[in-house]
Amino acid sequence: GHLFVSQVDALRMVEHVRSRLVDLAVAENHFREKSLSDAVRNVWAGPGALGGLVSELWVEGAFPGELSSDSLDSLRDEGIFPEELCRHVDERGVFPVNRLLYNHQAEALRESMAPGESRPALVITAGTGLGKTEAFLTSMLADLWRAPERQQDGGMRCLILYPMNALIADQVERIYGWLQGQQRLMVFHFTSETPEDARTANKRGEPEWEPCRMRTRQEARGFETHDGRSIAQEPFGPVPDIVITNYCMLEYMLCRPQDRRFFGPDLRCIILDEAHLYSGSLAAEITMLLRRVRVRCGVPAEKVLHLVTSATLGGDDSKLRVFASDLFSTNEGQTRVVRGRYAGHNFGGIQSPPEAPTVASELADYATTDLVTLTSDDELVA
Repeated sequence: GHLFVSQVDALRMVEHVRSRLVDLAVAENHFREKSLSDAVRNVWAGPGALGGLVSELWVEGAFPGELSSDSLDSLRDEGIFPEELCRHVDERGVFPVNRLLYNHQAEALRESMAPGESRPALVITAGTGLGKTEAFLTSMLADLWRAPERQQDGGMRCLILYPMNALIADQVERIYGWLQGQQRLMVFHFTSETPEDARTANKRGEPEWEPCRMRTRQEARGFETHDGRSIAQEPFGPVPDIVITNYCMLEYMLCRPQDRRFFGPDLRCIILDEAHLYSGSLAAEITMLLRRVRVRCGVPAEKVLHLVTSATLGGDDSKLRVFASDLFSTNEGQTRVVRGRYAGHNFGGIQSPPEAPTVASELADYATTDLVTLTSDDELVA
């Protein structure tokens, strides 16, 4: 795994862990011979490859990304980022509007909001910590903010698809944080864990949210108000603008009559996050699933903004364009690759430390010694 360190001294921490583990191991083994105890301690405290209890520390630099000369404020002045949305983001404090954007964030926004008959498909690939989520989030919100008025039975306007529930929770909270305090856009998190109605949600102790986030399936389906009151036998309430789900639930939604109101001609954005998990037969299934969604909505692929994101998606630009155009059934010529790049750092010629000396040979002197130690019951054992 990765340990992201900001205010922690990683080198001191690993030495502390190593010391505590060695103390525990020596204490648990009850060595009576001090010289043997010291020799064993030296081995266990040494490098992992030579018998140490802790492997070598893996250090990975988290370098900043390459900055552009753009900010949300400057893009608003250019007419790319909506004025009202910029003001909302600034008042909420979720993203400083005068902060310079990374190159890939600014490029994704410009490509997404570019005028034209056909809408682009973007492959956004950026390393961990480079603001990949903000790259698609700002593009998606800017697009929805400027969308035409909703049509009757228009359905959802944006579909965000994840390969598994475990990847959804954090992103839902982040999007909700951006939407709080406004009433223009609504989000709905639809998985197997979503409560059916307000009664079920209350019984589970589910939190209450602002009206910009729907709480239950019945509310999203139009049979329930935000405060849980039943409103009609036929769907009546608003349809969520943004639906966040996984591909299994999307399959069920396409099949269930009660979910038909999610699909309509207002669909204008599809986002696939963590796209590196879509490969082989699963990628083919997702391709067919998205085709069914667009056919059900009556919207051709070239009229939808498609965004696919990943921190680890490999391949050169030509291969990524083929991947995205196949996945979304779009024209390869309308597919753009947006790469996040690290700015790098000059370490000023710092030298690597010398290799630690080996101490395993110290134990060789005890190879023929009759050892006497203690059991957990304090009995001497030869």
